[in-house]
Amino acid sequence: MLRTASALMLLLLTACAGAGSPRLALDPVGSFPAALSESSGLVAWPGGFVSHNDSGKAAELFVLNQRGGLVRRLPVPAPNRDWEDIARHGNILYLADTGNNGGRRQDLRIFSLRLVDDGVTPPEVLPVSYREQRNFQPPRHQHNFDAEALAWVNGELWLFTKRWLDQQSSLYRLRPNAVPSPLTEWQRLNPHMLVTGADFDAASQTLLLVGYSRNLFDRRAFVWHYPVRNNQVVEHAGRGYRLSETGQFEAIALGADGHVYVSREGLAPQLFRSRQPLTALLEGN
Repeated sequence: MLRTASALMLLLLTACAGAGSPRLALDPVGSFPAALSESSGLVAWPGGFVSHNDSGKAAELFVLNQRGGLVRRLPVPAPNRDWEDIARHGNILYLADTGNNGGRRQDLRIFSLRLVDDGVTPPEVLPVSYREQRNFQPPRHQHNFDAEALAWVNGELWLFTKRWLDQQSSLYRLRPNAVPSPLTEWQRLNPHMLVTGADFDAASQTLLLVGYSRNLFDRRAFVWHYPVRNNQVVEHAGRGYRLSETGQFEAIALGADGHVYVSREGLAPQLFRSRQPLTALLEGN
């Protein structure tokens, strides 16, 4: 009975979260190919974007044009246990195989690879583990170690968890060339949502996060932007928006045109663009 009451309370709190947030107007851009039905990561790439599916799908990357149409499908010689996001640094792509809904995985990792003319290079593996995690047998969705958002930030990879218990997010930082070791929480954010995607604009030093509420009966989606200073997210200066579209939004990317792009699973269209560019959103903060 206590567990049921707690669950109902969480749903009520989730329904209230973000109720007063300003709306972020989105325009539909296009639909993904049928093979990309569960797009979980999105990153800007010359001529468009790169995306991928999450667990249960083939290990491959989808190179897309600016409207989400298919340009190339590239098999990746690495398992897709649960790919959740993708980040880019120059011509290097980082795939976060860090999805962990059950909280029991001990093979979390980030794959580093490059796109070349005839496909992708063999990926290097960056192991991921959390110093704070002690229990590897929690009830499903009753833990805080499911990381579904990754961004390249000032020479580092920033990994953000989807904290199921409180809808906050723990930030973990790792350097690709560092000796692997358990990660320690660097900062805790409270966006009142389950964080599912991240990107970073180096020019304005702005972090972008996308996610949705835990309430299955009223799944609201949100985007946040935060300034970053001295390797810290300045949370009090961040701003959150409720998206004008509903659904399970899983990925976010700053496009070459300066607009924020977000993608959702399932219902077409899957790719949307913010009506205002990021610079206008920041000026209005």
